[in-house]
Amino acid sequence: MWSLWWAYRKKSSDHSNLPNPLFVLIWPMIGIVFIYSLVFLLWINSEIFSNYKVLVLLILAWCVDWLWAILEAWIYKKVKISKILPYTSFDKLFIIVIWFILFYWNAWYTSVTTLIVAIFTFIIILLLSIDYKNFKLETIIIKYILVKLLYAIATLIMWSILLSYGTMDVFAVVILVYLIFHTSLNILLKNDFKQIVKQSRSFYKYRIISSTIWRWSFILWMFIIETSWVLIASLLSFITIVFSILSMKFILNDTPTKKQIILAFTVIVLIWIWYYFK
Repeated sequence: MWSLWWAYRKKSSDHSNLPNPLFVLIWPMIGIVFIYSLVFLLWINSEIFSNYKVLVLLILAWCVDWLWAILEAWIYKKVKISKILPYTSFDKLFIIVIWFILFYWNAWYTSVTTLIVAIFTFIIILLLSIDYKNFKLETIIIKYILVKLLYAIATLIMWSILLSYGTMDVFAVVILVYLIFHTSLNILLKNDFKQIVKQSRSFYKYRIISSTIWRWSFILWMFIIETSWVLIASLLSFITIVFSILSMKFILNDTPTKKQIILAFTVIVLIWIWYYFK
């Protein structure tokens, strides 16, 4: 689901002429309908809206999340997916390394085996993904790595909240806060909201598809973190790169290289070995 969101978000950005703040605003606009339609089906703990500590953490996570979303939207408009593919796993590595640094003293929370497998998997992904003939660490790649660091920080903040509240509780507040902020930001920047309804049909199709897929993937991701802890969830999420390579081919018409195909099988084997012996 992540890889599909990734591909369709790229396609929607290719069909968009919106400023980045308006492009990002559509995400919570679709989300607010999605999540509050579920309120009638699923019980959400309304106490979360009055817990100031949680709200402060969520606002902090949202600030970090907003920054990476704006940066990523800008990057997606500038480069082909294949160019940034080698660096898509940085967020998983950042999460695992930061987690290990914070909880290295507690064997219940950390695992040296997981850390070693994560670093080894990351190195394999990097080595098999980079085009060495044309390799150049451009500024845009450095910015993308920064995006991944910001995403890792936001994920860890979300996990700390999940210790006290359920996934749907957190998601309900996140979407509401995002919508208020992004609307206020666009008003402050004096962006023309009418531009949102003046885009092509292809843009709306791909934006709705990507946003809907992301909602479900986010909810599943939070459930996995809630039940299996962020360390295991992050290592398992390395598998996303396999489906990203498939999405490149069948959705973005960006043909993967032989090295990327070998990479996909290698990652599957490494994750299977780790999960078996963990």
